[in-house]
Amino acid sequence: MPKKNNITFNDYLRIAKWSFKINWDMSPLITIIDFSTSLYRNLSGLINTYIIARVIDQIIAVVQSKQTDIRGVLVLVAILGVFKLLDVVVNNLYSYANRIRRKISSPYLSRLVYRKGFSLGVQTNQLPTVSNMKRVANEFIYDIGHLNRSVITIISSIIRVILSALIVFSFSLWIGILILLISVISYLQNKKYFRKDFEWQTSEKNLEGRRKTWRITGVFSNPDSMSEVSLVGAFKFLDSKYMNFHKYYNEGYKKIIKADTLTTFFVDLINIVAVLGGSVQVFVMAIQEKISIGNTTFYISSIDNFYSGVKNMTAELVYFTDAVMRGKEVLDFFDLEPVVKDGDAKLERLIIPPAIEVKNISFHYPNSKNKVFNNFSISIHSGEKVAIVGENGAGKSTLVKLLCRLYDPQQGKILINGVDLKELSINDWYKNVGVLFQDYNFYGSLSAEENIYIGKPVKKIDRRKVTKSARNAEAHDFIMKYRKKYKTIMSDDFKEGIRPSNGQRQKIAIARFFYRDAPLAIFDEPTSAIDANAEFRIFNRIYNFFNNKTVIIISHRFSTVRKADRIFVIKNGKIAEQGNHKELMARNGIYADNFNKQAQGYNSD
Repeated sequence: MPKKNNITFNDYLRIAKWSFKINWDMSPLITIIDFSTSLYRNLSGLINTYIIARVIDQIIAVVQSKQTDIRGVLVLVAILGVFKLLDVVVNNLYSYANRIRRKISSPYLSRLVYRKGFSLGVQTNQLPTVSNMKRVANEFIYDIGHLNRSVITIISSIIRVILSALIVFSFSLWIGILILLISVISYLQNKKYFRKDFEWQTSEKNLEGRRKTWRITGVFSNPDSMSEVSLVGAFKFLDSKYMNFHKYYNEGYKKIIKADTLTTFFVDLINIVAVLGGSVQVFVMAIQEKISIGNTTFYISSIDNFYSGVKNMTAELVYFTDAVMRGKEVLDFFDLEPVVKDGDAKLERLIIPPAIEVKNISFHYPNSKNKVFNNFSISIHSGEKVAIVGENGAGKSTLVKLLCRLYDPQQGKILINGVDLKELSINDWYKNVGVLFQDYNFYGSLSAEENIYIGKPVKKIDRRKVTKSARNAEAHDFIMKYRKKYKTIMSDDFKEGIRPSNGQRQKIAIARFFYRDAPLAIFDEPTSAIDANAEFRIFNRIYNFFNNKTVIIISHRFSTVRKADRIFVIKNGKIAEQGNHKELMARNGIYADNFNKQAQGYNSD
């Protein structure tokens, strides 16, 4: 995590400018309304009081002179009416802008965070510090929206303070100085406890704790994970972990609030004494007939405006400092660069399937020092169908992630047609790759058709191709049994949606893969939830459909890999055996042993 509280003047300017840009990009009109209405609202009290004071003096003058001409009074009342009407217009515009901003800011700002997080890639997002920074960014991004208003409020408060100060100092030097001194104390007090609040929220321990409790609430809200929690009786255990953290967190927070409230109370008491003292002085001046009744009203209002203006300004300065600190946390996240750097070499859609050479790579995951691969090499020819088998943890899925550039190896190279994968544009490479992961995505908020189409959403949907892909994946028949067929939403959380079985979900995901039809096809345990007969038929179609592609199949079921041109057996991050099915069976090694054990298991059934 970046160092906290280390805010420079340039940071203030940079973050304020960034906040303005975000607000302006979100809505220029709302930004303009926000600025103009906030400025007027801060000055309207002083303006209205001044006009009322003049009305009072004018009325008294008319009464004392026993005149019947009240045109001067009526003019002032008309001016007051105009300002009252302006108050109504401004307040409604202010409310309108505030309500609109609240509505549009949440999706807009959330989108900024998830787009940035997505751009960082998998390897960067898995770093614990980045996870914490993203959590902070998600919480504090909404303060960025308020930073702009804070700047506006500070500017208008300064103008209000200057005007009211000129009036107060004109009749009472000591009252003006006393209010300023008390305001400095108030500012330092507010700043101290805002800082404590911020540090408590963003400490490493508390960020980690809140992330953990957030995961627990996710378990409770997910019907799939909820079932297991109920079955094993884990609710009380998880609930107590949630409550224990928040009890500790809230106790620390209460101590800060208690201390802040007590000190604020005593500072406000001193302020009241100063304001009352100033008011007494004004009354004495009125009794001595040094000022008019109207000016008496105006001076008392000016003291109150000076006091409340300075108090609001100092409080806003503290809030602004706090918001800038939060904003810096957000900006630090937005300043992050992905660990996996994009290449600049262009790659067109490949007509001839790619050849792949993995040369002497070493790799460990970001949060681990245990090497999955150490000086590992493998070569796959253009158009070759290869299968990779091995026990759990051997490195099969990790190899897929490296080929997809979700991660970069710490040493060695991966060559695509002789070009280092790191040099290629990631998006260009992805246009040529189709991957069906073991932990594939399934989009419950989308229809069956959309779940297949999302395999290649850069082009207009081809419904004939969707249907053909579904047939290849043995998904068409059960989809046609749904009441809305391909338009059926794939979750019963939504109206008229259904809850497909795990096998049906996997078949729809395989259909998505057929729809993508990429030059490099990678299957990572794609049929774990599908029965053996359906799996056999699907894989026959895969071998035929991707006849002119480079294909990599990872599977625990040896029956699905026997048709591969070459089979690699990986053990402990090394290639233990390689060859076709016949060659490996003749060798009577690891592959043959595992194949025979699986065959015996099927026969015993």
